[in-house]
Amino acid sequence: MSTTHVRPVRATPVPMVREVMHGPVVAVAGQDTLWQAMDRMLTAHLRHMAVVDEGRAVGLLGDRDLASVWALDPLGLKHRTARDVLGTEPRFVAPDIDVISASKRLLGAGADALLVVDETDRPVGVLTDHDLLKVLVDLYGDGDDHRQQGSRHPNMPPD
Repeated sequence: MSTTHVRPVRATPVPMVREVMHGPVVAVAGQDTLWQAMDRMLTAHLRHMAVVDEGRAVGLLGDRDLASVWALDPLGLKHRTARDVLGTEPRFVAPDIDVISASKRLLGAGADALLVVDETDRPVGVLTDHDLLKVLVDLYGDGDDHRQQGSRHPNMPPD
């Protein structure tokens, strides 16, 4: 006896990034120290921040980037700049692509967030793994409200 797996038919269209991203974007200048970036990140209760140069995105800085620098050299936060810790490949995505394509980009980058930029590379939002999980639950969930139940940090936004 053979079992055939059939993909479920989507009842709703796949959302676009602009429909699920969040903002407004909080940014730090590329030449700002990591200490300044950390202060801004903690004050705004964020996990990710855009790094900009004259308003144009140059990268996405995450709390994990700060933690990595601090673990190796706590004083490095005061001496290194936001631009110093950015990867070689910018983790950007356009607002007008679908979340499946964005998810593939996120997985391919091995990241937990993408910076959403417009056609002039100005940051317009952040798309996180948490945002994509919410889409998955909305599309295929059981209709229950799954917003941050049991979160260790109930007062912290997802990003």
